[in-house]
Amino acid sequence: MVHYTTIVKASLDKVWQHLILKIEKPGNFVPGVSDVHILEKKEDFVTRKMTITSEGNATTLIEKITFEPYKVRFLLLEHPKFEGYVDNDIKAISNDETEMTFTINWKDKTSQAEFNNQELVKNAVLKTKKYIEEN
Repeated sequence: MVHYTTIVKASLDKVWQHLILKIEKPGNFVPGVSDVHILEKKEDFVTRKMTITSEGNATTLIEKITFEPYKVRFLLLEHPKFEGYVDNDIKAISNDETEMTFTINWKDKTSQAEFNNQELVKNAVLKTKKYIEEN
């Protein structure tokens, strides 16, 4: 498990609205995203298919996304290499500051080794922070 936390200069409500937007428009928040398709949309979850390109390699994945204030969970349903989930958690620090933590809890399907790319999670958090603060 790898995680990264930062403070976003925005209200809890604004950050939450952006995390909900991230479900259908992940390209604004996650580096390398393309070809996003919502496969199913219910009151309490969304199933999404998308492609992520990193270091020249494209990976298509399907996720079941659940959300309740103030946590969004991205559960991998289909991924060629990993299984597990990503959590996006937020909590208010003040009226105009919110603590945001992304936790990646993925394991390699074959070796069961834990995913351990700190730089990837940091970049995702910082891209999300920048987008929220600028929009």
